Amino acid sequence: MSLFVAALLVAAQAATDTQPAQPAAVASEVPAPKKEKKICKADDAASGSRMAKRVCLTQEEWAQRSHNMTDTARAGFSGQAQDH
Repeated sequence: MSLFVAALLVAAQAATDTQPAQPAAVASEVPAPKKEKKICKADDAASGSRMAKRVCLTQEEWAQRSHNMTDTARAGFSGQAQDH
């Protein structure tokens, strides 16, 4: 009798292993976010070395960095302190 119960338990376990999991199918349908391409440039702002340091940033990060440098230069020429 216990052998019969054990066989039923094994059969039940095998039946549940063959069914595909629903959450895994849903997760595979969601596309992974695209990784932004990095742009590497030599950093001219580094001082103390003759070797240029490479800096790799995304297009948006380069634009933000350029904007921040422009603001700093304007504040320096006008004699105003920067509030950042």
